[in-house]
Amino acid sequence: MLVGALTFTSGCGTDLSKVADEHSQMMMSSIETKAEAKAISVEKPDAEKLSTELVDRIVQETDGNYKVKEFQSTEEVEQHLQKVASKELASQIADVYFEEREGDLYLIPTELFPWVDTDKPYELNKKSEFEYQLIQSNESDLYGTYTIKINFIYENNHWIIKNFEVK
Repeated sequence: MLVGALTFTSGCGTDLSKVADEHSQMMMSSIETKAEAKAISVEKPDAEKLSTELVDRIVQETDGNYKVKEFQSTEEVEQHLQKVASKELASQIADVYFEEREGDLYLIPTELFPWVDTDKPYELNKKSEFEYQLIQSNESDLYGTYTIKINFIYENNHWIIKNFEVK
């Protein structure tokens, strides 16, 4: 029985060697790709454009009963929002502003959250090569004085809004 086990192990030695060589080549390729990715310089996000586009994607054309004309489900809205927002943020926004009823999608009539005013100064701070944060203090009749922090991340070769916080 021991002889059979030795024969089996020695018979696979050639195949294991080939697999090990292929694995080594894949690892080297992966390391080179990561090094190239780190060498690529990423431009900072266009914070004003992304901020404006997110709000534009939330505001939807509706009929007199707030039935959304372009989309039929919250899933479709989430996919639409994910072009400029993280999956988590898109889901949160869809849950707050949209609801499905009787096979149709409706916009919940409410005020939008306080948002960045692109006509006023703001800070855009670099957290890392792939993350920035916009900070702006504002005042409005509806919300009073508030500070907004919007986090941008570079994901899948473009910038998106990861999340935001209003205090």
